[in-house]
Amino acid sequence: MKIKSILALVLLSTYSLFAQPNIDSEPVQAKLVAEEVAVVPGRPFWVGVELKMEKGWDTYWVNPGDSGFPTKVTWHLPDGWEAGPLQWPYPEKFTTDSLVGFGYTDSAVLLAQISPSSSTVIGEGVTLTADVNWLACNEQCVPGSAELSLTLPVQAEVPQKDSAVATTFAQARALLPQSLSEDKGSLTVADQAEEIVLSFSPMAGSFGEIEEAFFIPEHSEVVDYGAPQLLEKGAGGYTLNVKKARVDGESPAHVKGVLLLSEKGSSIKRAIQVDNDLTVPLQSSGFAMMLGLAFLGGLILNVMPCVLPVIALKIFSFAKMAHDKRSVILKHGVLFTAGVLVSFWLLSGALLILRAYGEGFGWGFQLQEPIFVALLAMVLFLMGLSLFGLFEMGSSLVSLGQKTSGSSSPLWGSFLSGVLATVVATPCTCPLLGPALGFAMALPAVQSLTIFTAIGLGMAAPYLIISAFPRLVRFLPKPGNWMIIFKQLMGFVMMATVAWLVWVFGAQTDNMATFVMLASFIIIAIGAWIMGQWATPLKGKIVRKVATVCALLIFAFGGGATI
Repeated sequence: MKIKSILALVLLSTYSLFAQPNIDSEPVQAKLVAEEVAVVPGRPFWVGVELKMEKGWDTYWVNPGDSGFPTKVTWHLPDGWEAGPLQWPYPEKFTTDSLVGFGYTDSAVLLAQISPSSSTVIGEGVTLTADVNWLACNEQCVPGSAELSLTLPVQAEVPQKDSAVATTFAQARALLPQSLSEDKGSLTVADQAEEIVLSFSPMAGSFGEIEEAFFIPEHSEVVDYGAPQLLEKGAGGYTLNVKKARVDGESPAHVKGVLLLSEKGSSIKRAIQVDNDLTVPLQSSGFAMMLGLAFLGGLILNVMPCVLPVIALKIFSFAKMAHDKRSVILKHGVLFTAGVLVSFWLLSGALLILRAYGEGFGWGFQLQEPIFVALLAMVLFLMGLSLFGLFEMGSSLVSLGQKTSGSSSPLWGSFLSGVLATVVATPCTCPLLGPALGFAMALPAVQSLTIFTAIGLGMAAPYLIISAFPRLVRFLPKPGNWMIIFKQLMGFVMMATVAWLVWVFGAQTDNMATFVMLASFIIIAIGAWIMGQWATPLKGKIVRKVATVCALLIFAFGGGATI
């Protein structure tokens, strides 16, 4: 970064020497304005340094980026007077080749509060002087300067606002970064390995849906300006992952800058002032606590509405295997666990790959795609019909692997039940998983995968324990009519999940697409009815095959209509 800045300054100096004669007029016009028409001794008032740039010309912010230098104002005031720090409007980002800069186009007003001495003589005029220096850039960069002055009368009465510049000051204040009050939300900044992570949690109604975010530090050598900044939406708000400028150096204890937010449906950016201590990374004890929280969250997933019907069917399979060999039961438990873990690894690995390429996806990202939502709703709808007894899918899609084995309880069925349980669990993450998932996505890949592994182990733990200690199966109720009633009850839970997915699909599409989806459910139900009537073992071989082909064609037609 430093080498870039040095080279850039050398180029700028060269431009200023050789290109300045080609400039017909000054690209920047500067003016000093006061908000009030007079001065009261001891009463602070506001002034502004107004810069107006010719079309195509830019000036720089307090942190100019990889090149340039910020506008500088030096005040010359009467004895006993003081000038506060400059108030900078939020900047724009400029990109030229491999260099990134921050500054302003068209115009900028730098505000400052002037505090006059209480001994200022009433009835006389006072003169304020400001030496202003800037760097203006277009295809070439030209340094400029101006000595600005302003004379104001001194009076005892509170002065009126200057109507001629009222709009100027109002617009300037609207562009100032705003501090985040507690009634608007919270903002924290954390040091996470190679990144600085800004966590923004807005209060309900204070912000719209955030589509884009970009952090600009006030000091150099804090972040890599050219690296993509990854915005992720979670249960508790948003996180912005910003790559550090250097990963081998010591992180700053305090971070200042501007967080620019773009809301959906609005062309106006909202600038949040960042002035936070950089929180210390979690030590090993903190990481262990997060692993425990992830494991507990995985356990709780087993009773979530999306997962409960699938898990109930798995419990049925254990009850049926009560008299099988211990080794067989253990294999089923291990393969169910493997299905859960492999699914978690694949989903989290996809998220990490997308994050590496600068894409902002969060856990459950597949539910952001209407096609996936529609397919999942159709699969769960079929499972619900099967639970109601309209037709048999071997109890559910969990038994897709039955035909690959001659056993009454095929091993592949256990693996697929673990996969299915994970897929349907992603939209049902419980509150305990929110911080664990957000924390995991901000960590390096190995630690992130460890968090997701803990969630998967928590989800699979009850079944792995039962399979390792088959005597626990004896505590389960013996197979009987209660299983049929319980299956039907789980069918209602499954249909409730389908209803929720239809609502998600409707929010992503429109009324017509939702109507087509509901109509496709009727078509799919007809196919399931055909399967239940004529594709059973009680029918002849030819009848079963014809019924199966007809049902599959109907399923394909119903699914294709929605997709």
